[in-house]
Amino acid sequence: MPSKTINLKEETYERLRRKKGEGESFSDVIDRILTEEEHPLYGLVGLAEDDEVAQIQEKSRSFRDDVDRRINDESQIEQ
Repeated sequence: MPSKTINLKEETYERLRRKKGEGESFSDVIDRILTEEEHPLYGLVGLAEDDEVAQIQEKSRSFRDDVDRRINDESQIEQ
């Protein structure tokens, strides 16, 4: 597999080295960290029932539509 060389500050290297587990490469550590930090809301997946999710989605859609409508109304008034 091709690889790339990167430069790190000594402090950054040490922080990364401390995160390294038994048998992990630096690439493994970076991949793990990036995956864990992909999105802060991933931890919420599965906390709501499907019907609750549908209600939230509908309320969100309705809110966005209302905001869009208000913005369009205001921009037409200004013209």
